[in-house]
Amino acid sequence: MPKSTEANRASVGRVRIYLTTLGSRGDHEPFRALAHEAAKRGHEVHFAHTEDLPTDPAAKYTEWELPGSIEKWISESGVSVIKALKDYREHLKPLQEAILEESAKQIRSLKPDVVVYHPKVQTASVVAHDVGAIAVLAEPMPIMTPTGEFPTGAIVANFGPWLNRQTYRLVDWGIKAFGDQALTLARRLGVSAAPDVTVCAVSPTLVPTPYDWPDTAMVTGQWHLPAREKLDTEISDFVSSGEVLYAGVGSMKRGNPVRRARVIVDAARSLGMKTLLVTGWGGLEPDEEIAHASDVLVRESVNHSAVLPHVSVAIHHGGAGTTHAMLRAGVPSVFIPFIVDQPWWAMRLHTAGLGPKAVSPSCRRPEVLSKAISSARGYTDAVKRASQAINAEHGVATAMDFIESRA
Repeated sequence: MPKSTEANRASVGRVRIYLTTLGSRGDHEPFRALAHEAAKRGHEVHFAHTEDLPTDPAAKYTEWELPGSIEKWISESGVSVIKALKDYREHLKPLQEAILEESAKQIRSLKPDVVVYHPKVQTASVVAHDVGAIAVLAEPMPIMTPTGEFPTGAIVANFGPWLNRQTYRLVDWGIKAFGDQALTLARRLGVSAAPDVTVCAVSPTLVPTPYDWPDTAMVTGQWHLPAREKLDTEISDFVSSGEVLYAGVGSMKRGNPVRRARVIVDAARSLGMKTLLVTGWGGLEPDEEIAHASDVLVRESVNHSAVLPHVSVAIHHGGAGTTHAMLRAGVPSVFIPFIVDQPWWAMRLHTAGLGPKAVSPSCRRPEVLSKAISSARGYTDAVKRASQAINAEHGVATAMDFIESRA
């Protein structure tokens, strides 16, 4: 480690850090990785999350509970944008408000030096400033910090520098359309709602820090923990005999999960492959035949770091965490993106020569998927090269260095 970094860490000393996040497993796991890194450096670390992330008995930090469950809400409502908008006032808004209120109480109680927050916990920056803390926005992808290089992460087209920057206003408008709790609270308290520091937890191999970002913002590399789990005997035996297709769509529950699983398994079989079917929060569901088939292994979840090095190719939704996990493992992918950032990641990898064009998650034809799987395998060498670059990155260490330099 460079002497300057060691000297800076010594000058910072031990600080109290509060991390808060909201969302699916892909929103929680990076914060857990950063919490581990911060605690390892001797800081007093507090990590707040909902029950969607199990507590870690080996953690060297304190875990705080936030109310409710996003998994439960998705299991009842799915990930339909239209349904989410209809259910917002009755279900999602009360859940979000309860989480924001509890997180604010925790910050006021702890009076941390640094607050690291997910964009969904939008009032965290305001409360941080109210207690004299530094507010660190942790973007799971480039979605809130404007740049002319590309539009905000929910838009796949590139409009040129000026229009690209304007797309980030859409995020502000979207927040205001649902009631800007952060701005309202900031005005009442007389403090700023803007973050002091922004860290974007994606790989600079995929998205280098934009040239026009302020010096308070940085793409750090993705935040993840090394695998601590070993493959159990059943999975080990399954992946060690024959080529295996990994299939999982994380928290995406929409459409017909039984038909989607059937199409995927049939596509794999047409190529002589077995299927590791990861059902997640309900986006894939095996029918009776698949559930008992010898060439399919069904699991609710798996540890990506442990499993993925043993599979040949993957089909997934294209969430930021899953996309990075595939690339770290050197596994070529077929994207079936559902919402928000997933089409952006699919486009980003295709444009970079790291995968084929995305397939609709509503695809009903196994031959379409089998063609996409075959195409993905043609990108194996390029994905392996990207894997080497990404595995040389140290996202959580880089993020903590950057935060400490401003603490």
